[in-house]
Amino acid sequence: MILLTTHIARCQTVFKAGDPSIRYDLIKPGVTLYKIATTDSSGRIMSEFTCRHTVSVNSAKGWLILTQQYQLPDGRSLLDSTIAQISSLAPVRMRMVTTPHFMNMNLDFRAAEVHAVADKGGKKTDTLHKMEEGYFDSNLLDYVFGLLPYKKGFRVTLNTYTFERNGMDPWQVEYVGEDILNSTWGKVTFCYVVKTGNGNLAPDGMTWIEKSTGQVIKRVIPMGKMYYVITKV
Repeated sequence: MILLTTHIARCQTVFKAGDPSIRYDLIKPGVTLYKIATTDSSGRIMSEFTCRHTVSVNSAKGWLILTQQYQLPDGRSLLDSTIAQISSLAPVRMRMVTTPHFMNMNLDFRAAEVHAVADKGGKKTDTLHKMEEGYFDSNLLDYVFGLLPYKKGFRVTLNTYTFERNGMDPWQVEYVGEDILNSTWGKVTFCYVVKTGNGNLAPDGMTWIEKSTGQVIKRVIPMGKMYYVITKV
């Protein structure tokens, strides 16, 4: 059942970490499992793997910690963990390790730059990337999507950090409407529907976000003649 309405926004602004309209009340510890599939244009699944999101809160330090554990189709695993200030979602640091080793990364986030140390296939990088203040870590992006104050006319840019783009990676986020999904776990879910994208690297896709919890329920991202489909299970 789809109750999808479309709204066109007239302006777009940069939405920064620390904005008072962020839904901080939705930040809660928990574990969510996602299935990630690559499909062709007919919907045929070409590859499939899982990602486990674990959200924890360190109240003493004022940190939100998001850990993502990927079990890749070829048997390899990837584990990354991002720490952000719970009061603003401004990133503090990120660590990523892979098993067996194909890439490790350590990121130290600062107000207007990121110190990045990476080892990809034996090629080591130690560099500073300049940023605009108020940015988010792209590894936290799905979580941030769920905490934005959606309403008619909401259309913003989120400046995020992505190592592969040498720093600045602006994402456009636009409220499209609302929808009702029948979830894979038997629950009827009332959702915001949001268009998200960052240009050629990740063209405009659609994201469904549960209104009551801020959890991303589904994302569909076009990738050339294929689709990248992320579904909560």
